[in-house]
Amino acid sequence: MKIFSLILALLLSLTFRASFAEEEKKFLTLGTYTYGIHHRMENLLPLSSLLQEKLDGEYKVVTVSFPSVDDLIQAMLQNEVDIVFISTSGYLGYLEQAQDFDIAGALIDDSGSSSSYRSVIAASKQSGISDWEGVMKKSKDLKFSFVDEKSTSGFMFPIKQLESKNLIPLNEYFNSIDFSGNHMKALESILSGDSDLAAFGANDLHALGNRKEEINILWISDAIPLGPVLVSKTIEERVKKEIEDLLHGLHQTEPTVFETIKSGWVEAQHASRFEKVNLAYYLEFLK
Repeated sequence: MKIFSLILALLLSLTFRASFAEEEKKFLTLGTYTYGIHHRMENLLPLSSLLQEKLDGEYKVVTVSFPSVDDLIQAMLQNEVDIVFISTSGYLGYLEQAQDFDIAGALIDDSGSSSSYRSVIAASKQSGISDWEGVMKKSKDLKFSFVDEKSTSGFMFPIKQLESKNLIPLNEYFNSIDFSGNHMKALESILSGDSDLAAFGANDLHALGNRKEEINILWISDAIPLGPVLVSKTIEERVKKEIEDLLHGLHQTEPTVFETIKSGWVEAQHASRFEKVNLAYYLEFLK
């Protein structure tokens, strides 16, 4: 009976220690945003597991997908996330409010492919618009469909193009402005003639195939920089280095994990690696 009691006490002690150790374990939260039905959890969970392994189990890495870019930014402002996969426009929008995150790296696409991450402005053939001269002459009669105010290729970059044509502010130059919610809906609005002009991503344009003949393409941007991976400035420097080293070598050391991450963002299909970049890298594209 005495031996049984000693064994029981030992088991209880070990259980308590294991429980205590789990409670003492530090957490890192990896956050991203949902687009449509794509929350990207499956794309990032392998990276989370790999990072947890690289940190020798010292940290438990939790992956979270927020309903929108705005929700992700709020989580950043409230220090609820430590590692962030964010869109280009989301990153620049965050910088207007705080600068508590550093860039760990960004996916690099130097393929030069026409289907790389680009922005498009096109016109419905039913509108009679075939060039910018026509847009400027008839702008106050035209309905313009964008994707979302937080969309990089469906709003931010098209706005820069419209600024260069002196067609800003939108509500002064166009009859009406609509936000479709996603790229394909914006494109479909000019295919159907519901809108006269639309801005959307080049991937949706290439998916049209022969139906591209049904619209007039007014502008296609240069390749747009893919959104960065950010790390909180509160993370220990040695942990930041582990994250950066893992990302930068991922295409070579863990190509399956790398491809899994890429597949969560259609615009990243031609990306070849993660690379260290800085804020100037993004601002250069806005000039």
